[in-house]
Amino acid sequence: MAQARKSPARSSSRQGGRVRFKGNDLVYALPEPMNEFVLRERPPTGVDFAFVAASPAAKEKLRAFVSKKYGEDIDHDQTREEIETNAYALGPRARALLQGSQIAAADLKEAGGAFDLEEVQALLNGVSRQAVEKRVKEGSLLAVPGPSNRRRYPAVQFTRDGLVPGLREVQHALPTHNPWAVLNFFVRPDDRLGGRKPIDVLRGGDVALVVSAARGMGMQGG
Repeated sequence: MAQARKSPARSSSRQGGRVRFKGNDLVYALPEPMNEFVLRERPPTGVDFAFVAASPAAKEKLRAFVSKKYGEDIDHDQTREEIETNAYALGPRARALLQGSQIAAADLKEAGGAFDLEEVQALLNGVSRQAVEKRVKEGSLLAVPGPSNRRRYPAVQFTRDGLVPGLREVQHALPTHNPWAVLNFFVRPDDRLGGRKPIDVLRGGDVALVVSAARGMGMQGG
C-alpha cells in the first residue's frame, strides 16, 4: 500500500491512462501493462488519498509514478491488510460510545437487573400500563431502554412494599434526565454521602440528603 499526501484532479484521462469509478474508489489504469492502482476515497486519518498496488513490482512502479506525477515522495507503505485494519479502528467518539454502553451494562448489573412491564405491574399490585407510564413521567419510577425498544425497570428501586421513597424528588434534583445517568447516580458510591450509594441512603429514609447530593452533582459537574 502506498500513500500520498496530495489530492489529484479528477478527469477522464491522464497521459494516456484511464480514470473510472469502482464503487467508492477512483481507479486509475496506467497505459502500460501494469496492475490497476486504486485511489481510496477513505484512507487512514492524516492521508489525503491512497493508491493500492497488487504486487511489489507494481508498488515500485507506483512509487516512481507518484513522485513524477505529483512531485512528492510517498510518505510510507502499508499493506492492504493494514489499511483495512486501520479503517475499522475505533475513533475517540466511537470509543466513548462503547465505554458508555459498558458502564450502563455494569450499572444495570449492579442494580440487580431489571423487570419488564408485566412484572412491574404485578409488583405494584396490578396497576395499569397507564399508571406505570404516569409514574415514569413524574419521576417516581425509573425506566431504561431495553431489548426490542421495550422499557425495563431497574430492580434496585423496588422494595417489598413497592418503590423506594424519594425517587421522584431525587430525579427532579439531578441535572440530567438521561435514564442511564440517573441509574449511575443511584447505584454508585458517592463521596457526598460518605461513600454510600444514593439508593441505599434512600432506603434508609434520608431523602433530603440524597436530594442535596443530586443538586451538588449539577453544581460540581458530577
